[in-house]
Amino acid sequence: MKIETFPFVAPKTTRFSRIGVPSDQIKEVVVALHGYGQLAPVFAKSLLPLATEERLIVCPEALSRFYTSHRHRVVGATWMTYEEREFEIMDYVLYLDDLIQGILEDVPADVVITVLGFSQGCPTASRWIGNDGVAPDRIILWGADPAHDHSDDEWNVLADVPEIVLVAGSNDKIMTEDRLIKAEEALRDHQCSFRTLRYEGGHDIDKDVLTSLFE
Repeated sequence: MKIETFPFVAPKTTRFSRIGVPSDQIKEVVVALHGYGQLAPVFAKSLLPLATEERLIVCPEALSRFYTSHRHRVVGATWMTYEEREFEIMDYVLYLDDLIQGILEDVPADVVITVLGFSQGCPTASRWIGNDGVAPDRIILWGADPAHDHSDDEWNVLADVPEIVLVAGSNDKIMTEDRLIKAEEALRDHQCSFRTLRYEGGHDIDKDVLTSLFE
């Protein structure tokens, strides 16, 4: 007898964190996608300096949780792995579409939309947007690069984004100088409008750099 394996679509309850309340006063929505091994409520704390009455910050949590430390029972989440990656990408694209479209229904139609990805949240953001997700006014890719396997159609969508910002710390062990250069080359080769912001720091959200991006 042989073993057969099949995909199966099952309902799943996930969660998101929010800073601010949807209202007619909202002028900007920030969708922030956390990095590998993080959780939405914890990641949201790093974005508190951006909080205003006119800005709504939404932090979706990745669909798969795991123990980052069994000994200390520390839990994190990941957007995808290499196992059945195509299905995992499809799952989070649909999840983000449903979540954010629902939120946008409760704010003015002319809000400015910024998508901020940190670490693993960077390729997550570029894949989501490249697959005709929300059309943002700006993408901030902090501490990582866009996905390496975009199709031409996905790159065309990303090229229509008014601004893409690459943010990299001088001591970032993930977003190294070589990786940053390759990211710049990829964006340039696909006619994306981008700029690079370097700062003294490592692989984390720097408060001063963060607030400067939203001044």
